Amino acid sequence: MGDSSGPLPSLLVVKGTFEQFGGAERDLLNNLPAWAHHFEITVATLNLPQKARETLDDLGINYLTPVKQFTVPRGIWAEARALSSRQATRLWISMLDLTEQVTGLREVLINSDAIHVTSGVGSLEFTGLVPNHLPMHYYCLEPHRGLYEDVLHRTIEGTPKRSLFLTSLLLGKQRRRDQKFVSRLEKMQNVSISGNSMWIQKRISEIYGVDSQLLLPTVDLSVWRNNSSDDDSTSIGDYVVTIGAASHVKGTWETIEMLAGTGIALALVGGGDGYDLARLRERAEQLEVKLDIQPHLSQDDLVTLVQQALAVVSLAYNEPFGLTTIEAQAAGTPALMVAEGGFQYTVEDGVSGRLLPRGDWSAWHQALDEANKPETRSAWAKAGRDNIAKMGLTPTHQAVRITEILKITEEE
Repeated sequence: MGDSSGPLPSLLVVKGTFEQFGGAERDLLNNLPAWAHHFEITVATLNLPQKARETLDDLGINYLTPVKQFTVPRGIWAEARALSSRQATRLWISMLDLTEQVTGLREVLINSDAIHVTSGVGSLEFTGLVPNHLPMHYYCLEPHRGLYEDVLHRTIEGTPKRSLFLTSLLLGKQRRRDQKFVSRLEKMQNVSISGNSMWIQKRISEIYGVDSQLLLPTVDLSVWRNNSSDDDSTSIGDYVVTIGAASHVKGTWETIEMLAGTGIALALVGGGDGYDLARLRERAEQLEVKLDIQPHLSQDDLVTLVQQALAVVSLAYNEPFGLTTIEAQAAGTPALMVAEGGFQYTVEDGVSGRLLPRGDWSAWHQALDEANKPETRSAWAKAGRDNIAKMGLTPTHQAVRITEILKITEEE
């Protein structure tokens, strides 16, 4: 499509907020350059941090934000009142006629050929503003886990923060709103829903009772192989890397316990809540596990850290997809993952990494020994990169898939 002499179709890309600026937000920004070969893109969001603005400016992509940036209300009582959802709805409506950039969303919608909405806080609320005739794609990275699972309502050690029954009761209003938004999507014309893994497709069916297509995340091989070496001269450190803010859902506490007695350090990239980090440091000291916490790293520093690690590990609970797996494979570093969620679809056990049972630390220790063998690292890296190519986990493949889902073709 990018070779067509005519104007590119206009695509409005919507993400409720980039406030957290985590993996989902960075993944979207990383893919936009490939999408831009097929579409004229405008991004609309309720919160766009300066770093994201600079990225979009560098890419020459227009964006729309509210006059006052949206800050997600926190706490169980805010969730019980569905405060973030109600505030997001009002802000989207206000943006129809006025944004920080002056141009209103109403004008952009009139001139758009299609809409892409990536899930997250405040995203579904936008969909009620979309004209029925426009093709729209809702990309569900995961059904809101705080509404349908208890993993986000536990302390870093795994104990409930409060009565799980009471928590579920308090979240009833927000759950009903979430269900209503998705139910409305299903009834609209020209709407497609996609999950980001076969695991999430299954969860979408279980929770919403709807079928979904598949749109896989991506990895930029050129970035992750920037300084890598496929020979035996690569210096391997006596540490493993885990990526993601310290929390129960990421299995950070269990990762420390798994490493006890191995002499292997943990490099945690992503930081976390101050109390959680204090408890984690205390536990690491008790178990004599060296812990290095890096709240933020540049892309180059992260690549170097991963390439020189013994392994990238994760004990996350039912990770939706798990970008860290394919990033590790792209970097040539063994991926040792718990045999749950999306990890099951990106790691072939013993071929491109290891899928390991939660709690069986002897199996994990054996896998760490395997990861230290040069011939194993080389074989797993090759198999992992071959699988990335086979599954089409690149921005170019994803961009083409978006045009297929939206039914935007060369003839248009």
